[in-house]
Formats: sequence, C-alpha cells, structure tokens
Amino acid sequence: MKTRLLLAFSLLLMFFAASCNFTENITIAEDGSGSISMDMDASNLMALAGDELAKEGDKRIDSTFSFKDVFDAKKDSIAQLPKEEQDRLKKLEKFSMKMLMDPQTQEFKISLLNDFKKIDDLGDMMDAFEKASPMNNKKGAEGMPDFGFDKYKTKTAYFFNGKKFKKTVSRKDELPETENDSIEMFKAMLSGSTYTVNYKFPKRIKSVSNKTATLSADKKTVTVVYPFSDYLDKPKDMSIEVEFEK
Repeated sequence: MKTRLLLAFSLLLMFFAASCNFTENITIAEDGSGSISMDMDASNLMALAGDELAKEGDKRIDSTFSFKDVFDAKKDSIAQLPKEEQDRLKKLEKFSMKMLMDPQTQEFKISLLNDFKKIDDLGDMMDAFEKASPMNNKKGAEGMPDFGFDKYKTKTAYFFNGKKFKKTVSRKDELPETENDSIEMFKAMLSGSTYTVNYKFPKRIKSVSNKTATLSADKKTVTVVYPFSDYLDKPKDMSIEVEFEK
C-alpha cells in the first residue's frame, strides 16, 4: 500500500501535463458549521501513466487517511525540520485525503476534506495543498509534491451570517515579471481545466453576484464553473456574494 500511495503522489506531478478539473464543495449548516472538500479529477492522467501503473499490477487504490496519522508516522523526520516548516505542516493535521486510482476504469481522483465549526476559520484549499510540499523538499522527509500554487499568491476569505455568504479572492502581491514565462506555460498546460464551486446552504437563495451561476431545484445550492486560468490571472473574478430569502 505504501508503494502505491507514493506512486499516486508522484503522479500528481503530472497533473499539469493533462487537463484536470478541480471542484470546491462547501456545505453550511444553520449554525455556520459545515464541511469542505477540494476534489481533483485527473483521470486523463491514467493514459499518460499507463507504463508506471502496469508495474504495480493494475491494482486499484481506494483509500482515505488523515494527515495527522501520516505526520505521526513520520514524526522523527518532521522533528528535524525548522520550526517554521513544522508549524506549516501542523496546519494540515485537521485535513483528510481520499484517493481513488483505478487503472481498469481509468479513474484518478483525489479529495482533500475538512470539517469546520465556523467558516471564518476556513483556509484556502489550494493553500492547504501547498502547505504539504515542504515534506517533499526537506532532507529526510517524504510527502506530497510541490504544486507551485504559492507562485500566484492568492488569498481566499469566507463569510456567512445567515443573511449573506461571501467568498473574497484577492492577489496578495503582484507577480514579478520574471515569472511571466513560467505562468504562461503553466496556463497553457491547464488550458482545458476547470475550477467548479458547489455551495450548499441551509436557506433558499435570493440572489447571486455571479450571473453565470446556476441554482439547484430547491434554490439552496449554487454552482459556478470557471476556467482554471481565472485562478491564475484573474482571481478577483472568482469572488462571489450570495443573499438568502428571509
């Protein structure tokens, strides 16, 4: 199992060589608590990774684990990291990961999961993935690959008070011009990718700021599909405000 999990993690490095789709799901209860998941569907990778998967005997992986358990198993290695890196990893302990990789059905899906007591405490899911990368880059520690999302320096904040929901996405800093070439290459590789949000609320929706949004039949769930390039060069366009019926 360990070998196959490491193989699946290594395949994540290939995400940006093929179209993949990201989905951010949030469910909010009356009291403001809820759950969030970031789902990544990179099933197109299965064709690219056929030879590597063949070495593993075409075995199916369907596994869910917590980062806390992973970190506990590697506590000696983590203890050798600088305190700043240890603190970054500790923020991931509340997350779990679900992985499905099936060569027979050519499915490759990964979900990062977390429950929250109040949405104000909810961190940016993309940033959460990036928090895992130091384990892969430090001597004596293993972990997830560096997804590179930190280059884009976006910040996401959420707000919910029962009357209104807001998601605000902003750029932390302007990107240096020296990054332009790598950004354009990154965008080209993800040109067919999408970033979908599905937000489910305890109340019926009155209005949504994004005109392309669609509502469920009961008007309690809003869905918006963005080109993934918006996350890279137009993050503010991914901000959204939802008002509820009284």
